[in-house]
Amino acid sequence: MKKIFLFFLIFLFLYNNSYSQELYINTEAASLIPKGTKVIRFNYSNIFLNQTNEKESIKNALLFTPSLAYGLSKKIMISGSFQFSNKPYEKDLSTNFGFNGFKLYSKQRIFTTDKQKNHTRLSSFVKYSFHKEKFMKSNIDLELQDNGFEFGLIGTQLIKKLAISITSAYTRVNDIYDKSNNLFRLGTLKNSISAGYLVFPRKYKSYKQTNFNIYLEYITNTITNKSFPERFNKFSSTLAPGIQFIFLSRSRLDFSYKIRKGDTENEFLIKLTYIIY
Repeated sequence: MKKIFLFFLIFLFLYNNSYSQELYINTEAASLIPKGTKVIRFNYSNIFLNQTNEKESIKNALLFTPSLAYGLSKKIMISGSFQFSNKPYEKDLSTNFGFNGFKLYSKQRIFTTDKQKNHTRLSSFVKYSFHKEKFMKSNIDLELQDNGFEFGLIGTQLIKKLAISITSAYTRVNDIYDKSNNLFRLGTLKNSISAGYLVFPRKYKSYKQTNFNIYLEYITNTITNKSFPERFNKFSSTLAPGIQFIFLSRSRLDFSYKIRKGDTENEFLIKLTYIIY
């Protein structure tokens, strides 16, 4: 029994650490969580709406998002999340924190190859998102604030300590209004490239070793409609550097700073993840 338990620990250790550098912070990798595995995640986002120090000025949107993911099978995983926010544009800033929306997500494995310290993954995904409040007035973001659906493809390549992932998706966003209160339904092409590199440990000796990964992600949105509210740009982009710590091969702590192009607000993100096998 002890030998079986030891083998199980070694397997989990090798599995998680081999692929740790593709556990991206702001985007999804093509890899799926194993069948029967549950992943609990808690996100905290701070969007810097106003950098002034004026009394009663709106400075920050605070978003808390707990989520749960589950591996249905070898080829399908699902997840759901709820969002709570401080609704910063309401006048009564002391009593307005509450439920703000939810997101449903599913990822499907299409293709995979496995070699030692080298693998290729290709998956598809679908996403539905609903939110009551919109924080960034000139930005489209289905993760944080908009309503609609998204579907696309993810390809991830691991080469030793470097993992690179490319995502391409179509997003349909509902309930967008201009200054004259005209309703728009916008389509966007979303593309991203993400890179993760395993810095420490240099050599694995125990599953108790802490992993340290660095990330750089670049995310773009291109509006496909000919007409759209003037506050939006046809093309928008986000650059997101980040760092990640993995503890005991099952807990993650992520930090990232999203730098958005133009006058769109930047964001600081903290993500805590725990895996239940």
